[in-house]
Amino acid sequence: MDKITSIRIEENFDEENNQHYYWIYYFKNEKIKIIGKSSVKPQCYKQIARYLKWETILKIKWKTD
Repeated sequence: MDKITSIRIEENFDEENNQHYYWIYYFKNEKIKIIGKSSVKPQCYKQIARYLKWETILKIKWKTD
């Protein structure tokens, strides 16, 4: 499995070229991987997924029926 140690959003003000943008990148296996450059501020969300064993799903379904 890969090791993604951080995801970063870097806000940049380029006064020389009169630009304002965001770099989005992450560290994977100790290397930087660039996702992209954005003119709008990205929204950050955290999502948690929980995977249940099939037996647990059957028990939950049986109790609700």
